[in-house]
Amino acid sequence: MPDNAVRGPREVFELLLKSLADRDLATVNSLYVDDALVRQPFAKPAEVVLTGRAEIEHHLAAFGTAPVTLSPRNIEVHETTDPEVVVAEWDNDVTRTTDGATVSTHNIAVLCVRDGRVVWSRDYHDHAALAGLLS
Repeated sequence: MPDNAVRGPREVFELLLKSLADRDLATVNSLYVDDALVRQPFAKPAEVVLTGRAEIEHHLAAFGTAPVTLSPRNIEVHETTDPEVVVAEWDNDVTRTTDGATVSTHNIAVLCVRDGRVVWSRDYHDHAALAGLLS
């Protein structure tokens, strides 16, 4: 894709997922608008709501130091009748780097992307399985 081309929702999601797996948080953070809204309704013990890129960056900083690797697979991106919105499904094999323990999670994200950046997303992950791996 040319440097000046604006990524569509599918491309933004694919870059987001790859950048998370690569731990390229600078790229991940750059994919959100300044006033983005990220909701994680299944987070435990309560829903996580991140308002603005600064909160998103702070939240992702914890991931950046977590002793895990992500290996996404079975990636499907579904386009919707709204050209700015996609629904993505994928599995992640999450490995704890300290001892090799692994958990597989199924994930769904609904993203609204405008002008190549995420405006809002709703992210559905198996937070209980991830917490068990990190405890």
